[in-house]
Amino acid sequence: MSHQPPAASSPPSRLIAFGRFAVRAVRVGASTVAVVALLRQQWLTGACFTMAWVLILAAPRVFPSLMEVAAPPLDGPTD
Repeated sequence: MSHQPPAASSPPSRLIAFGRFAVRAVRVGASTVAVVALLRQQWLTGACFTMAWVLILAAPRVFPSLMEVAAPPLDGPTD
């Protein structure tokens, strides 16, 4: 009898979850740095981080496959 470990999330789904967390962290960091730089009147730095924040926000629209979670295959016929 072979022993199988309990069903855990597969490595690709963990990688996707970690990637989403990292993107959220970078998005929060970019917006925070942009606001602080603009409040300190560092216009170029503030503008650069604002553009980075906008590009991060637009990424799911440009790459919609980033938002899709790979679903496990269905068992049995689908009607």
